[in-house]
Amino acid sequence: MNEALAAKQTCPFPMARDADHVLDLPLDYRRLRREEPIVRVTLPSGEVAWLVSRYADVKLVLSDERFSSKVAAPGFPKGFYFPVDPQPGAFVAVDPPEHTRYRRMIMGQFTKKRAESLRPEIQQIVDEHIDKLLAGPKPVNLVTTFARPIPLMVVCDLLGVPYSDRLAFGRWINTLVEANPSPAARNASAAALFGYMNKLVADKERKPTDDVLGRLASEQIRKGELSRNEAVVIGMMLLSAGYDTTASSLSLSVLSLLQNPDQMKLLREDPDVTVSAVEELLRHQNVMQHGVARVAVEDVELAGQTVRAGEGVIALTSSADRDDEMYPDADRLDLTRGGSNPLAFGYGIHSCIAKFLARVEMQIALGTLVRRIPTLELAAKPEELEFRNPSAMVYSVNELPVTW
Repeated sequence: MNEALAAKQTCPFPMARDADHVLDLPLDYRRLRREEPIVRVTLPSGEVAWLVSRYADVKLVLSDERFSSKVAAPGFPKGFYFPVDPQPGAFVAVDPPEHTRYRRMIMGQFTKKRAESLRPEIQQIVDEHIDKLLAGPKPVNLVTTFARPIPLMVVCDLLGVPYSDRLAFGRWINTLVEANPSPAARNASAAALFGYMNKLVADKERKPTDDVLGRLASEQIRKGELSRNEAVVIGMMLLSAGYDTTASSLSLSVLSLLQNPDQMKLLREDPDVTVSAVEELLRHQNVMQHGVARVAVEDVELAGQTVRAGEGVIALTSSADRDDEMYPDADRLDLTRGGSNPLAFGYGIHSCIAKFLARVEMQIALGTLVRRIPTLELAAKPEELEFRNPSAMVYSVNELPVTW
């Protein structure tokens, strides 16, 4: 902890949401953007950092090389954001040139062109899950029957997980993102998942396949440019980028539409609004509720304050996406809003590598759902819904009971 920073007055972070408005951000964020756009906060880990809440300032932090993503750097608030030291291959936790080397190995599989080419396969996955919904009993939990399995199937295809293993694979992942798994269950699932990924990469070294892990095995590992363990960690990073955040965004997007029936009607009746609708939903329901952490590598003047070298910084992307200076009447969901440039996937060289894929998944899943099940409605009172703990990095609803 930076002693000079810790000696000054701070406020606690995370901040509580309003229990009566669970789709909105903590009320403190609006005041911070207006009065204290950069403020010192104390994290549950005891670490002290600067909290940045305005769109322009958050965007600067995420794109300026004076702010480092290197978790191992002194001052980085890793106790809260990375309680376990990242292993080699965790490209989100390093800076160039190491970050560039890892990302370049896989970025060809995550281009916008590649994501668009997957539309037929994703549409089939979505249709199959809606077919099951329509053929089964009601009500259903849309989180476990729709929002989670769709991105899980997509990421399994990308990584090259055999169909015969996907049930167990999904069970391990879901244990890690459940609301209150026991430490023993969480640790067991994490160990099983890591062990499985290690075996999967080893299998692909012996018999290469045309998928992300298969290409890493046949190209980088075979050439000695990457170790098996690094490939496994890269796979785990991609799993995180391609599964939980997308599933959570889908869940909260559906809930937001159900809470705003005029907007759901617009999406249902006008397919041309789908792309802008997803951008607006990503902005309005930015699931990265605690943003992302950085550390200053030199003194930086930011929002009227001097951030000293070695001081941690939190770029609060969810607050930035509700900044009225960037988006007039930002708390209102408006699928026709033009110019949405949400920070849900970050910004700059560390922006989420799966951002194009996630957008395509959401466009297909949400558009298809509201058109195929036009009478979709909540099967519970909004106040009865349970949401993830405020300390969770990714915000989501645990269950979303619906009927039609």
